[in-house]
Amino acid sequence: MLHSDITTLLERHHEAFARHDAQTLASQHLPDGMFESPAVGVVRGREAIAQVYRYWFTAFPDMRFTWAPPLIDGDRAALFWTLEGTIQGPFFGVPHPGTHVAMSGAALYTFRDRGILAVSHIFDFSAVLIKAGILKAKPA
Repeated sequence: MLHSDITTLLERHHEAFARHDAQTLASQHLPDGMFESPAVGVVRGREAIAQVYRYWFTAFPDMRFTWAPPLIDGDRAALFWTLEGTIQGPFFGVPHPGTHVAMSGAALYTFRDRGILAVSHIFDFSAVLIKAGILKAKPA
């Protein structure tokens, strides 16, 4: 893919995040695409990827997902992102409605054939679960 194609796809991806549009987000992944994160491990295929997006949008209906401009090199793009939202739905087995969560992370996207072949997110999932009140940290 050309640099301009990647930029356009990422802009559409960001717009779909803002609309909480899981189906559009998943459609931007290739049919056999891969999605990886500390929260879900590795999932493959558009429907599995759509389920990940739906899960997070259900847990955080007010989610704001923002990112810094991507660093594009060949068929890859890296970016830093932030997520903020208030838990309103189930979140990893223990619902804690009203809990505000904010986190930062990074993602590496790989592109092929006008779509996302793979994306890997990196963030401190244990810290998110502690903020959400699901895990308890031992005092130092």
